[in-house]
Amino acid sequence: MKNSRILSLNLGGLGDLITTLPVLSALSNAGASITSLVWPALEELALCIPCIDTVLGLTRQQENDPQLSELISGLAGTRGFDLVLDFAFPPRAGIITRAAGGRRTLGFNIDREACPWYTANFPNLPDEHRLERNLKLLDYLGFERPAVPDFPMTFSGRALARLEDLLEYHGLCLRRDRPIALHPGSGVSKRNWPAERFAALADRLAAHTGRRVLLLGGRGRTYDGTDESELVRRVQAAMQTAPVNLAGELSLPELACLLRYCSLFVGNNSGPAHLAATIARTPALLVWAPRNEKIWRPVGPKVELLFAETFCRDDCLLNRCDNIQYCLNLIPVEEVFERYLSAFAAGGQYTQAAGERR
Repeated sequence: MKNSRILSLNLGGLGDLITTLPVLSALSNAGASITSLVWPALEELALCIPCIDTVLGLTRQQENDPQLSELISGLAGTRGFDLVLDFAFPPRAGIITRAAGGRRTLGFNIDREACPWYTANFPNLPDEHRLERNLKLLDYLGFERPAVPDFPMTFSGRALARLEDLLEYHGLCLRRDRPIALHPGSGVSKRNWPAERFAALADRLAAHTGRRVLLLGGRGRTYDGTDESELVRRVQAAMQTAPVNLAGELSLPELACLLRYCSLFVGNNSGPAHLAATIARTPALLVWAPRNEKIWRPVGPKVELLFAETFCRDDCLLNRCDNIQYCLNLIPVEEVFERYLSAFAAGGQYTQAAGERR
């Protein structure tokens, strides 16, 4: 693997990218040079991953451009890539992998169908965690799995200095005060627990801990067009205590750096939840929309999930179901706060690998 050129197709969401890091880290440690193809929203964060040597942001316009193959061929150069790893099967993955000139291309079945452009296909098994699925690529390539999966990410001193200045402006010391981070949004608004319940929970947590609550939200709009800044304003307006509204203020690297200094992360099943639990290793309290947590549960030492027990939960058609808010409304504020008390405030012990309380 030494001196091999690898193209990693990371054209998924933030959680998808994070679950590929143990694979990319192992290949990088073996001497491979890795180029990662990501959506522009993840480009800045991908530059903070030391096992990735080159980052290329692929816009939606470029993905649909007839000249896509020429773009990838130019990236591959005359030598081409020795190995292409397709983690997210974008619609035009076949064009990308062929243009990359990969001597071997590894990827996963789509709807149980093998893809003809892969040298080797791997199944998407029901209830198999994404990290476990991805690690099978290492098995195939003859690598020993890491005893503890590595999720490398580094941040500049400039990012930390900006965060310290920003919180000092709001009367907080980042290193000393260890605030509570609350992110009420997600990539798809159907996954969001009601804003008013997040507000009530934030007030309970602030009163119980004496810590300030930071309200977080991304820049711009989410996948389904939701304005997270407006969502955060709704939470803030419904709160009795005074939070710090940081919606739209932080880049993804700054958010990841901030979360390392927070005492707790509260949110939905979202990309920032993976960033908090897995990269920052911050205790995470998550209200989980009815989607298979066996596949998407964030990897981390302290993760608590709450979800409604419904007959269709394991087979949830999240993005096509009109009753998701009904399921989320079954989870009251009191239940979430009680879970916080039992899991975090009472000194619960966690297993390092699975993030389950024991």
